[in-house]
Amino acid sequence: MTIKWKLALCLALLLGLMPVSAGRITAASTAAQPEYAKWGRMAMQETQKRYQADIVDYKHLGRRQEQPGVLSESFRLLLDRNGSRFGVTVSIWFERDTERVVQIRFTEE
Repeated sequence: MTIKWKLALCLALLLGLMPVSAGRITAASTAAQPEYAKWGRMAMQETQKRYQADIVDYKHLGRRQEQPGVLSESFRLLLDRNGSRFGVTVSIWFERDTERVVQIRFTEE
């Protein structure tokens, strides 16, 4: 077998194995998401709908128990609308057991 054929065979084997490796990386990164990631995505989506502004920065402020069986996740978002920046705190209240959203509060800063 010539060197060209050996290189082609090695390249074909490497390319054939790439999807398997990529799948493992994706699964590992999905499992490593923080518990609040779902609520952070929702906070960003709802903020963009409400303010129609670009999100420049994002910070998770924490989780609190608001009432028996009701938790909240809070986030601070820095928004930019037409060159003007402002902060918004978003709190998403949800039922602990069902994760049904009870309310979403926006506080401009």
